Amino acid sequence: MVRKISIAVILFILVILSVTAYAATPEEKYVSVPDKKNTHESGKVKMVIFFDFFCPHCHEFDTVVVPLLQREYGKRLQVTYMGLPIIYEDSIIPIEAFELAKDEGKGEEMKEAIFDAIYYQRKDGANLDVLTTLAKSVGLEGEKFKRNLTSGVKKKVVLEGKDLAKSYGAKGTPTVILDGNILIKDNSLPTISSLINKILEEDKR
Repeated sequence: MVRKISIAVILFILVILSVTAYAATPEEKYVSVPDKKNTHESGKVKMVIFFDFFCPHCHEFDTVVVPLLQREYGKRLQVTYMGLPIIYEDSIIPIEAFELAKDEGKGEEMKEAIFDAIYYQRKDGANLDVLTTLAKSVGLEGEKFKRNLTSGVKKKVVLEGKDLAKSYGAKGTPTVILDGNILIKDNSLPTISSLINKILEEDKR
């Protein structure tokens, strides 16, 4: 029964995650970025995901692909999320909220709460009151959070992340980078998993 469910899940993923940040040919599913330094550490692959909360493909990637990769590789995969606000003018606001929560050790919880509010509860993910309520739901002090979000203390951090994404040639979301200099052009689970396996295998040589 478990095997049947697993196969069904994989088939589902292969269907819904055919969307990528770039249109890539089979021969060009990832590329090395020449002016970027490789940051690989033996036995561990570092994945950076540039995302926008209002990007439905980012939500799919976060809720389907990333959990499966984490289950498969565990501590051998280090995942970092960085905002790339490009969908709407207000896209920067929930990313600022996410950055505030990260400072309090609640980044993952806040990310999940914002995605949930936008895609399941159909709430405005850029609304100050909505984000403050979410912040309190994950254990943050509401008034402090609201004050910091209103003041824009994390705007510079978000814009620096956006500039970093652009330096990789990012044109859409999600944009995935492995080990500092590998730009993924095909965000499908098979492609990313295959590349991670290749990198980890090279460590054994």
